[in-house]
Amino acid sequence: MLPGNWMTTLVLVMACAGGWLVGLAAADGDEEEASMTLEEVVELIEPFGENCKPKPEKENIVEMIKNKPDAKYETKCFRHCMLEQFELMPEGELKYNEDKTLEMMNMMFPDKEEHSPRIIKGCNDQAGTDKCEVAHDIAMCMLREMRVSGYKIPDIKE
Repeated sequence: MLPGNWMTTLVLVMACAGGWLVGLAAADGDEEEASMTLEEVVELIEPFGENCKPKPEKENIVEMIKNKPDAKYETKCFRHCMLEQFELMPEGELKYNEDKTLEMMNMMFPDKEEHSPRIIKGCNDQAGTDKCEVAHDIAMCMLREMRVSGYKIPDIKE
């Protein structure tokens, strides 16, 4: 069974690096891997865009979920908006909150705790002055480094 707060956790994970659709059940000690279709994830995340500026279109949400490296600017701003809503990228900051991001990563990937601080610190130093671009660049860096470090990151079913 998935933990009671699995939906919030999923949203946080999606904000951090889009396609981190991981075994949410594993956080509750179950070996089964949670999987959702792309449409289900879009429906789950869509309400979080209501107060974002610019308000994301469905295509922006899909781009974020699929981790498109060449995502449209509006997609990058949606990622930033979600990160800000969950205080993972505090307002006015051009870095992720390392403590909160580490806590989330350790909950989702308890077997990779030794790698998470290095990944966060290494990716958090992305140069830039635009909050949307920086949010996207950090997320892409983290996803790339997580894959290199052997994090289990399944693909999303279409």
